[in-house]
Amino acid sequence: MQVPRLILDSLDELGADDFKRFCWNLTQPVVDGCRPIPTSCLENKDRPDVVSRMIDSYGEESAVNVTVEILKRMNLNNEAEKLQNARPAGSTAAQNPPPTPSSSSVWTPAAGATVSAQGGSVIVAPYIAGGGADVSLSININTQNAPPGEGSESCCFVFTPNV
Repeated sequence: MQVPRLILDSLDELGADDFKRFCWNLTQPVVDGCRPIPTSCLENKDRPDVVSRMIDSYGEESAVNVTVEILKRMNLNNEAEKLQNARPAGSTAAQNPPPTPSSSSVWTPAAGATVSAQGGSVIVAPYIAGGGADVSLSININTQNAPPGEGSESCCFVFTPNV
């Protein structure tokens, strides 16, 4: 089952008051690396809108983590466990947590690895070890949420080492 559907199924189990509390929790720090969603982005939103906003803000895997954590905070442990157990088989966040920046860390990403950040965030590029003539690095920058009037752009930088 798709992640948005899994989260929506969990939110559908909440009554009106619990859904309101869930949305309030989204405006608070919940999981490290996931910024709170502004209250104005959640006002008068129904469950599918909230799920879409969570996935836009956090990505699918982090949206599941945030949902599970909020459900636990609300003492809805059965719902949290159900969602955790229903994660897609390809979910790898538990086995491969995101790297934590440090001055001496070396992180070897899987092929096609993606790093994303919310507005105002900074991404410290990983140090990439290894080399050879067949190694290249592509960095795509997508400004989907550009300020009004600035449009949406995509930039691509490609680095191929000289050997």
